[in-house]
Amino acid sequence: MSSNISVQFHMRFVTEKHQELIKALDNLVQSLVSEDLNSKKALAQIAFQKANDLKSAVSSQDCPSWLPSLIDGLNYFNTGEWAQGNLIDHIIRNITPIKGHAWIFEDQSKTAFDFDSIFEHYKSESKLPELFDEIIRILEEIEACGEIDSLAMISALDKVISTIKKNKDGSYFSLNSAWAFLISFLKNYMWGELSKIPILGTALEALEKTIKETNEEMFKVHSQVQKEMARTVEVEVKGLKDKASFKFIGYDKANAIIHENPASLTHGQTEKR
Repeated sequence: MSSNISVQFHMRFVTEKHQELIKALDNLVQSLVSEDLNSKKALAQIAFQKANDLKSAVSSQDCPSWLPSLIDGLNYFNTGEWAQGNLIDHIIRNITPIKGHAWIFEDQSKTAFDFDSIFEHYKSESKLPELFDEIIRILEEIEACGEIDSLAMISALDKVISTIKKNKDGSYFSLNSAWAFLISFLKNYMWGELSKIPILGTALEALEKTIKETNEEMFKVHSQVQKEMARTVEVEVKGLKDKASFKFIGYDKANAIIHENPASLTHGQTEKR
């Protein structure tokens, strides 16, 4: 990926996020004139997420002034600080610059390697967002079941859930760290303690299945990112042709970073190959 291609990759990714935000705002505006309060709240939350996704895709110097302002407005509406009239006025005042914004990035000859955009691109095309949401849902179901009498376990579950929620949409390092924390918690604490509670059998089976699927998806995204990074560097730095290597934090198919395979975590042993 040359400098020109690298910039095009980033611009394409940012443009996609921008268009997703515009579509979400269009849907929200249509909903705001209806009587369905639940739909308004749901679509406002989607627009809020899309706005944050776009903000995460650009540097602070490339972030247009209307974007943080829009995020604040959507947040005020979601938390009840703004009535829908306030939000409609805000969107009307800003819709022209939002829809007409032209993304212009720095001189291509001075463009740095944008590894975060590469990761965001492949993560957005994967099933990781839905899988982490499913993991959170199952863990919250387990936490709320009323059968766990250990305050330490409830506190630990709450910490794991909060950590995944905070980091699942973060950087490559944040996501991998949250995943490593989750797997360590499952293997070294949760499986052994909660498998003793019969009523949790179905939830634990669902969690194990989702963990296995997430591990496969983590491996796929990791491989795609690593390959794209190596290719980008080899093209940019000719002397590294066939030599670029990225041994960063990540996971092979056996989850090598923590030396365990989630597929066998409930049995406390590493899968033989």
